[in-house]
Amino acid sequence: MKKVLFLLSFLLVFIVSCGDGSDSSKHNDPETPAADQADPGDGSEPSETPDTAENGGSSDPTTPAGDTEPSETPGGNDDTMEEDPAPETQAERFCQYACTTASDCVQGSASAINDEDNYKCENRKCVYLGCLSDAECDEIYGAVTAATGRVYRCNKNGAYGYPECTPVCSNAEDCNLYGEGSTQYAYDLDNNKCENGFCVYTGCNSDAECEVSTYSSDYKCIEQDYSGKTLKICIIPCKTAADCANSVYPEEYYECRNSQCIAKSCESDEWCAENINSNFSCL
Repeated sequence: MKKVLFLLSFLLVFIVSCGDGSDSSKHNDPETPAADQADPGDGSEPSETPDTAENGGSSDPTTPAGDTEPSETPGGNDDTMEEDPAPETQAERFCQYACTTASDCVQGSASAINDEDNYKCENRKCVYLGCLSDAECDEIYGAVTAATGRVYRCNKNGAYGYPECTPVCSNAEDCNLYGEGSTQYAYDLDNNKCENGFCVYTGCNSDAECEVSTYSSDYKCIEQDYSGKTLKICIIPCKTAADCANSVYPEEYYECRNSQCIAKSCESDEWCAENINSNFSCL
């Protein structure tokens, strides 16, 4: 029995002694970081992983590197500030005869096409309505009709933007105020058209026409504005605002622009009253 116990003790000592002889250098120190454990074997320092936050990148993996500003999606954000609408442009105002009723608009001697019923007073402004009937045209042009046979009627589509008394026609030749086939004047065959049975003046074509028609080289063919329509007519061009002055409107009322007399815009009733007369307001 003693021999058996002795043998078992001997075997146990032998096994323990074999375990203590293992190479402990092959075991990792659990307190040593993994990066320090990796030995490249060439004496160099182990490579470092770049810190993306310190190298222009982002620590947030959902943000693309290099562009930290979010791209804009048109119309995709209700908080996007809308641009303010452009301010409305106020209409220019000019010195005009101020009215309270249509009768205030009749200046000088009244006629069939220039009396109270041919005007309306709108926002203190006189608005010319043109002729109202063929009877008015007969009253004005009766003598011309008797002498020339040219019948004038009230044409609602007049050349100047309002109804006007014009001759009736079947062709453009009926509108020629000179001899048949004439084209050298500013009011003959090539300056008119026959439209819907009425003569419609289309304007002058050249300075030469104006000189022949007025017997003066001072008149030139210049475009003018009439109630929103443009029409070239024979007028004397201006050089300065003084050339535009007349018995009603003084030099201060005008500016000479591109050889044309253009009314200046005004800023106050007082200026109009002082420079023209007390019946004029800035409208």
